[in-house]
Amino acid sequence: MRLCKEGRYTMKRLALFLAIGLTGISLSVVEPVHAAMMTQVELTGGAVNYDGKYHDMLDRVLGQEGTVKLGQFQAIDELIPSIDKACETYSLFTSGFTGEAAPSATISGSSISIDLSSLFFGVSRGDFHKTWNIGELATGQYNPETREFTVSWNHLFDGGKQEGLATFFLKGMAEVGTQPVAIPASLVLYATGLFGMGSLTWWRKRLAFSTT
Repeated sequence: MRLCKEGRYTMKRLALFLAIGLTGISLSVVEPVHAAMMTQVELTGGAVNYDGKYHDMLDRVLGQEGTVKLGQFQAIDELIPSIDKACETYSLFTSGFTGEAAPSATISGSSISIDLSSLFFGVSRGDFHKTWNIGELATGQYNPETREFTVSWNHLFDGGKQEGLATFFLKGMAEVGTQPVAIPASLVLYATGLFGMGSLTWWRKRLAFSTT
């Protein structure tokens, strides 16, 4: 009689462990966690230290307010307003036509890095159009309380009147949102399975000990 009672009790414990495992799987689907995701960065100003032909206009364009949308390319006037002077138009835009990736950014504590390898500076006059890739990986400081950041990067212009090393600076605000990220069900199943197997082994040992 005692053995039957112990056996029924063990089966109840096994059913409980199975219920825990199934509950864990369901929670992994309906209760996602949230991870920080940067959607864009707002530019409040910038500058360049450079001795090339278009230094003054490049510095003026960078000094304007604008928005860098992450994960996508932006055409002329979408990133920063163009500037017209003496029948010429000076602009910034992002593009992947030479294989560069769309802008992206990461924040780690008080550090920030922004991939601006797809950033271009353009000059146009009538049918004349000329563009230069000016982007690199920009790194700098981030203030989590105010969301303000400053970044800089170096870029080497090769050949022609633009030849030389340029150092770029940007400052602004990082717009951070949240995105639901589901916990993998396999991870929950693995953890609850280990818990159930360990508990079942313990109860079997206890039952064997009680019958001796």
